[in-house]
Amino acid sequence: MHVRSTRKLLVSLAAITLAAGLSLTSTRAQPVEVSETVEAAQTAQTPQPIEKPNFLVVMVDDMGWSDPGFLGSKIRTPHIDALAERGTFMSNFYVAPTCSPTRSMLMTGVSNHAAGVGTMHTLQAPNQLGLTEYGAQLHDGVVTVAEMLKANGYATMMSGKWHLAIDEEQLPHNRGFDRAFGLVEGAASHFADRRKIAVLETVTYLEDGKPADLPEDFYSTIGYTDKIIEYMDGAADTPFFAYLAYTAPHDPLQVPDEWLDRYSGVFDDGPAAEKEQRRQRLVELGLINADSKLDAPLNFPSWLPSHKTPWADRDPEERATDIRRMEIYASMVELVDQQLGRIVTRLEETGRLDNTYIIFLSDNGASVTTPIAYRGNTRAWLHENYDQSPDRMGQEGSFTTMGRDWANSSNTPFRLFKATVAEGGVRSPMIISGPGLERGVIRNSAGHVTDLAPTLYELAGITSQNHPVYEGKLQPRGQSILPILARDEGDDTRPIVTELFGNRMVRMGNMKAVFLGPPVGNSAWELFDIAADPSATTNLADQFPEKLAVMARAYEDFAAANNVVTPEPPLTLRPEIFFEGKCNWWCEARFTAAETLVNPSSRNTLFAVIGAALLLGGFMLIRSRRRKRAV
Repeated sequence: MHVRSTRKLLVSLAAITLAAGLSLTSTRAQPVEVSETVEAAQTAQTPQPIEKPNFLVVMVDDMGWSDPGFLGSKIRTPHIDALAERGTFMSNFYVAPTCSPTRSMLMTGVSNHAAGVGTMHTLQAPNQLGLTEYGAQLHDGVVTVAEMLKANGYATMMSGKWHLAIDEEQLPHNRGFDRAFGLVEGAASHFADRRKIAVLETVTYLEDGKPADLPEDFYSTIGYTDKIIEYMDGAADTPFFAYLAYTAPHDPLQVPDEWLDRYSGVFDDGPAAEKEQRRQRLVELGLINADSKLDAPLNFPSWLPSHKTPWADRDPEERATDIRRMEIYASMVELVDQQLGRIVTRLEETGRLDNTYIIFLSDNGASVTTPIAYRGNTRAWLHENYDQSPDRMGQEGSFTTMGRDWANSSNTPFRLFKATVAEGGVRSPMIISGPGLERGVIRNSAGHVTDLAPTLYELAGITSQNHPVYEGKLQPRGQSILPILARDEGDDTRPIVTELFGNRMVRMGNMKAVFLGPPVGNSAWELFDIAADPSATTNLADQFPEKLAVMARAYEDFAAANNVVTPEPPLTLRPEIFFEGKCNWWCEARFTAAETLVNPSSRNTLFAVIGAALLLGGFMLIRSRRRKRAV
C-alpha cells in the first residue's frame, strides 16, 4: 500500500539533527510545525502576486535526491532546508538522466528531443547524425524562457553552466539573456586552471559572449554566485529572471583548501549507515513505506577490476580512500548551500525576497562513473593530466569521483544513478518557494522539468499562445504545476516520458515502465509500482500486461511525436568506466572480455566468429577424413 506523505514537514535543522544524531549549532532554526490537514491544502489558492514577481532558478549538477539535510542526509544544508520550510517540496519531480537534456527542457518547456538535445554532444550514434533533434544544442525552432520573459519586460540573467550550444547563435547572450557569465561546455576543473575533464572537451568561459578572465582565486560555486548577485543588483526595480546553474557537485570533486576537512569523521560508518539514516527519515516523512526494499549498489563479478568487496572486508586504506570521496562531495554540496544563503540574504537586504519565486533542483541523480566514462579518455591521459594520489583528493589538479557506494546512498531510496532512466537517474529534489505558496509542505503529484516554463509564464501573468515571440515556434508542452502546489492535484493520466541513449521510461500515476539496456537492464520493458516500491525491486510486467501495453504505446506515441531515433549500434555502459585505477594487460583483457559479453553488437560478433570457426573447423575435419579414406 502506498503511504501518502504527511502534511507535516519538519524541515528545521534542529529536527533533522534529532533524526540524524548530529550536534546543534546556533545557526540552526527551531522546529516549525506546518499544516497537517488535507483541508488546509485544498483551500490554498493559486498565487496571484500584485506586481510582476521575480524568478530565481537554481540548478545544481549531479546531486542525489536525498542529499538535502531535511531528507535525512548528514550533509549540512541549512539554507536548502530553510527554502523547503518556506515553500513546497515536490517529491515526484522528474528530469532527464543527464545534464544538457534536462537544461534544454527547462529552457524551452518541450522534450529534449524537440529542443535539439536528443543526446549528449559527442555521443550521437551514426543514425542520429545530421538530425535537428540530435544536434546536441538548442535550435531556432524553440523559444527559451529568457526570450519570452525578456519580451514581457523582465531583466534576464544567468551565471554558471550553459551546455546548450555548439554554435555561437545558441549561446546564452543570443538566446534571451541580457547578462550571462559562465562555462559554455558541460564540466571542467572548478578552479581557475581551466583544466578540461575529457580529451574531446574544451573549456570556454564567456561573459556576454566575450572571453572571460577568471581571477586567480576563482572557484566555480563562489564565482557563479558573485556574478548572479551582481546581475540581480544591476536590475534595480525591474522584475528579473535569474538562472543560476552551478557545476557542483559534478566531478571532478574539488573544494577550496579550507573546505577539505570539513567532514572529517562524519562518514566513517560507511555508505550503508548513511543510507539507513536517510531511509529512516524518509519513512518518518511518509515518503516511503517502512518495509520498502532498497536497491543495493551496482557491482560486478569478482574477476573484474571494477568489483568492489563488501565494506567490512575492505582494508583500512581502501575504506579511508572511499570515505574521503564522500567527505569531499559533502563539502561541495554544503558550499553550494552556503552560497544559496548569500543570495537569499541579498534578496532580503534589497527588499525583493517576498516577491521572488525561488526554484531549486538538480539536473539528474548522483553519478557513479569515473573519468574513463568520458568519450576519448584513456587511463594514460587521466594519470598524465591529473594527480590521482589519495592525499591529493579534492584539491586543484586532482580528479576525485564519488564512487558507486556513496552514489547509491546519495540517491536513497532509488535504484541506479545518473545516465539511466531509473529513479536514481531522473528523480530531482525540487523545491519552490514564493509569494502565495503554502509553506513547509510536501506535494506528491508527479511533475516534470518541462512544466517549469508554463508555470513561470502563469505566475508572470503572460501566455505563450498567440504571442509574437512564439510565431512559427514550438509551444511549451509541459503543464503548469500551480494546481499541484495549491492542492496537490496532478494529472495521473498524463504519461511522463523520457528517452536517452536508447533507454526509456513512462510514469503514469504510481506505475512506471522502464526499458534499460545492459549492464543495468535486459533491453525489455519492465513495470513497477514506484510509489510502493521506490527501488523497483519487483517487476509487475507479468501481472499487469494490459497496463504495460498502454504505457508502451504512450512511449511509441511520444517517440513518433518527437522524432526519437534509437541509437544504432546501441550505447552501453562499459564495465571499464567504473574503474579509474591503472590497468595492465591482464586488467585490460578482462575488461575486453566483459565488454564482449555485455555489448550486444560485440557479443553477436563474437558468436559469429565462434560459429564461423566451428564451421570451418568442421569442414576441415570432414575434408581431412575424406582424404584419409581415399588413401
